[in-house]
Amino acid sequence: MKAIRVAAIAVSLSLGTLATTVSASAVTANEQVKALETSLTELQDSLTWQGSAGATYPAVDTAVDQTLEDLGRVQREHPAAVPRADTFQSQLARLASEADYWVRVTAESGYAPGVLDTVSNVQAGLKEWWTETGEIRENLRKPVTLRPARPAAPSLTTVDETTRPGTVFSDVREKNALKMVVVPPGGYTAGATEEEQEVFGVPAARRHFERPQKQVTVGKPVAVGRTEVTVGQFKRFVKETGYQPARGMRTWVANEDSLLQFRPDLNYLNPGFPQTDDDPVVGITKNDAEAFAAWMSKRTGEKYRLPTEGEWEYAARGGTQTPFFWGEDVEDAGRYANTYDEDAYAANRFSVLGSGEWDHMENVHDGFEYTAPVGSFKPNAFGLYDMTGNAREFVADTWIDSQAGATPDASVRHGEAPFVVLRGGAWAYQPQNLRIAYRSGYLSSETRTNMFGFRLVRSL
Repeated sequence: MKAIRVAAIAVSLSLGTLATTVSASAVTANEQVKALETSLTELQDSLTWQGSAGATYPAVDTAVDQTLEDLGRVQREHPAAVPRADTFQSQLARLASEADYWVRVTAESGYAPGVLDTVSNVQAGLKEWWTETGEIRENLRKPVTLRPARPAAPSLTTVDETTRPGTVFSDVREKNALKMVVVPPGGYTAGATEEEQEVFGVPAARRHFERPQKQVTVGKPVAVGRTEVTVGQFKRFVKETGYQPARGMRTWVANEDSLLQFRPDLNYLNPGFPQTDDDPVVGITKNDAEAFAAWMSKRTGEKYRLPTEGEWEYAARGGTQTPFFWGEDVEDAGRYANTYDEDAYAANRFSVLGSGEWDHMENVHDGFEYTAPVGSFKPNAFGLYDMTGNAREFVADTWIDSQAGATPDASVRHGEAPFVVLRGGAWAYQPQNLRIAYRSGYLSSETRTNMFGFRLVRSL
């Protein structure tokens, strides 16, 4: 009997010790997550304009490093405490790279802000990241809600590198399916001539973005989205997976002398103007676009992705070397592109603070004040719609401010930081920015506006 009581006491003590250990472990996990929440709050507080990028980003750099350190500790010691830790780590690593860039560049002798790092642009980038860090903190303890992609009903069409160029196909059988076009291999001259830049009045501070010209060859056929991804297609992705797109976006203010500003109340379902399900989705980030591409890849078993910058320009030119894929005359844009024409001008009258109203397409009426349903205008010679106008498009590359290093094989280029590259004009863009050679970057990987969308390519 004594032996039984001793054994019972031993078991009781063992269970008590285990309970105490588990409790202590739980407390430690909770304390570490609380410390992480504090770091995120301090990081969010640091994302406040201090009069210049050089005065602002050292604090951001310190705060994001501390946040990553705290997140890493939780990942190692209590991996279940922050279920989405890997996603948050990836986001914060991008911010760390950006902060490091700003600290390094602004400390260089002779640094002066250029056309991309204006006060309004840097402030908007801070607001984007302020919003993102707040969302990370809100979701820190929440479980993973992203649902895996379900296999789509396959189409009956088989395509590969031998498929005839111009073939239109879809990998899925569903309403409003993403349609792709087989584009042949070929070469082109990337960038703009000095004459083109002079004719269309490209600002001197931006001309080096499109120079020097480079010969580029796309060596294999590739399938390119016939149109930009639509609101309806993106809605399906969000509904099926539970994905949470970015909130808020940059926008111009209609009928005011203003600068591009960040509005936290907007989202892809409400970009500040009415859209149909057939309009291009806008107000999303490059990360959102890549998530959509990953979803398409998983549900079809094919490789979908954003085009490289070299692939994009090749596809947009459609075999031409003229400023526009339809020729030399911007006045013909009304048949090929949704632009800042008389209709958009009448509804918006955008004006840049201190510079007055910007140019619009005079005597052109396309009937659209904002975005237009994809495919509303004539395609280029490859059968691709809206390769300029409607929505600007994210590409896979990160920003490099000249064409000097353009890859001869159209492969992806990576700059010093994960800043985004956009190609093509948009519904609100001036005529000079409809040129195929027009390229620009935004110095925040979280950039989104109601003018930016995307299209995909698919490997064959």
